[in-house]
This record gives sequence, structure tokens and C-alpha cells, in this order.
Amino acid sequence: MSAAQPEERFLQVEDSWEAINRWFYERDMTDGLPIVPPTQARVAAMVDYAEQKLGYSGMDSVGTLEPRRGVATIEKIAANAVMAGCEPEYMPVLIASVQAISDPRFNLYAVQTSTHNTSALPIVNGPIAKAIDLNWGYNSTGSRWRSTATIGRALRLIMANIGGTPGAINIHTQGHIARYDACIAENEEENPWNPLHVERGFSSDTSVVTVFPACPAAMIDERGASKSGKDLLKTFSLSIAYVGNRNTSGEGEPLLILCPQHARMLADGGYSKADVKRFLWERARVPYGDIPEGIRISLSETNKKFYADVDPKYGIPFAGRPEDIVIVVMGGKGTHSLSVQTILGAQSISAPILRKDGTPFVVQ
Repeated sequence: MSAAQPEERFLQVEDSWEAINRWFYERDMTDGLPIVPPTQARVAAMVDYAEQKLGYSGMDSVGTLEPRRGVATIEKIAANAVMAGCEPEYMPVLIASVQAISDPRFNLYAVQTSTHNTSALPIVNGPIAKAIDLNWGYNSTGSRWRSTATIGRALRLIMANIGGTPGAINIHTQGHIARYDACIAENEEENPWNPLHVERGFSSDTSVVTVFPACPAAMIDERGASKSGKDLLKTFSLSIAYVGNRNTSGEGEPLLILCPQHARMLADGGYSKADVKRFLWERARVPYGDIPEGIRISLSETNKKFYADVDPKYGIPFAGRPEDIVIVVMGGKGTHSLSVQTILGAQSISAPILRKDGTPFVVQ
């Protein structure tokens, strides 16, 4: 299809909501839910926003997506954004998310084709989170929040329709149990430490998307019984480390999502974010003797080097280094935090939201 004839890039389908949805569903181009028909006018509105605010044209590419090595142009991103129900104002976050997952270090090929129950989880920091009303409080990953829901959904459609081959990817053994693809924001207002993007070297007023190759989260509930930050960290340590956590092999970036109440208790107890990581790395361990012999084969080369033939009671850490553990603050009131293991051989990518010319996108 020629760029000189843009109208050829659009399909001619019977003009009815039912017919359009049936056409996309039969070709495995939806997530099973109804889509908003990506009409030429709707897609053009998305592209126009990207052009006016970010300096991109519709045919500009922002990444190549595995495993099909599909070229993610602004127009293709826009079409999937329309299908998911996005507003044009969400395009900067989507573009940065696509740039992140196309980074070879993210290893999208493994995320897309492995049986590992993994999904791309974008976490947003900076001014744009408020500007587009992303949720960082109660029910951060749940429903009834348009930007949170539709950006996450759009990224999933982009991964399938641009990066994948319909019907031939997403072979996760079960997929995310109770999965709800979401794009969420860190609760920076109730974070007692530096937020994630500042920790990674960006200024606080820079809008940044960090995408994680995340597995289903496990809830940690200490029932509000902890009497000190140290008590709380002991509970976390006992909850996080187990043989079935693949990060125990010594690879990946285990993600700890702290509720504000837990984060405040730790900070008030004198623990910095680095202190928390060090405590968990030293205490959240699995006794070497409890690891079945066959599972030991999957240990990273580093762990094999340092922990092979140790005393059976010696603990294997759930991360290669303290610095590999990622901590963010998210959610509303309550004593529930989340432990998220990540896929091996992949790492989270932080992508600043920039204009095409490389200058920062400034929220108006």
C-alpha cells in the first residue's frame, strides 16, 4: 500500500458496529472484547495529536516489534489506540511505551512467545500522569478508569497486531489469572522516597514510562500487625522468596509494589529505599537444600558459581543483586502490597516522553 495513496491503508467494511467487530474478531485482531471501529477520521485525530504535540507524522516509525518484526508507525499505534478506546491525549504515553518494549533489552520476543505468564506493565511517572488522569490510588490496576484501562489495552493490541502473528503468539500456560491489562502511575504524592523515574536519573518534572515484563502479582497482607518497619520487612522476606519464583534463579528484576501505608512505616522506621532492597536481598532467601536438584540447573551462572555445594541451610537470594530489586509506591489505604516476579532474560525499560526532535514533551 503506497504512502502516496493513504486512503488505500483503510479497509472497506460494512458500515455497522456489529459487522466491523465481527471482521476484527474473526481475524484474531481483538482481545475478545468489542472494539471502537478505527475509522479514518478517528485514526486521523490520533495522528494529528501526535503531529501537533510531538512532531510526528503518521508514517514515522518509533520501533520494530517482535516476533514478527512489525514496524510500529504512528498511524498503526493510533489505529490500535482507537480500537482500545483511547483519547488522543494518551498518545505520548503509548508512543513511549512502544519505544520501551522495542528496546532489545526488554526482550519482547521472549515476552510474546514464552509460556511464561508475562505481560507488559507500564508504570508512569511525572506530570503527564495527572494530565491524563492515570490512576495511582485505589484500585490502581482495576477497572472504571479510562486512561488506566485503555492505554494498557491499546499496548496489548499493539503487541499482538503489530508485533505478533494473529493466532500464533501469546502461548502463556495460563496467562495472567484475573488479568486486566493496565497502564498505571506511581503514587508520588504519598511516596516517602524518590519516585522510580528520579531514582533512574530523570528530573522530577520529566514524564517517563517504565515498562516491566511482569508476571501475575502475589498479594502480601500483614494484616496491619507489624509493630515496626523491621517487622514488616521480615514479613515481606518470608512472603517473597519461594522455589517457584523464577527470580530466585538470580536473574530478572523482582518488583515490589508497596501500598502507601507500608512505605510510610518503612520510611518512618529509618529505612531508605536502598535499605529496603538490601534487607530483602539478604533475608528473602530459599534454603539451598530446599531447591530440588532439577531446579538448581536453572540457577544463573552467577548463582551456580557462588552457591553450588554450599550448606543445605544456606539461603539463595531472590535477586542477583540488591540493585536489581525495583520498588514503587502505589495504591490507596490498606495493608496490602504486591510482589511481582519478572521474566528472565529481560529487563524493565524507562523511556522519557519526548518529542520527535528529542526535546521533552511538556504538559500544557
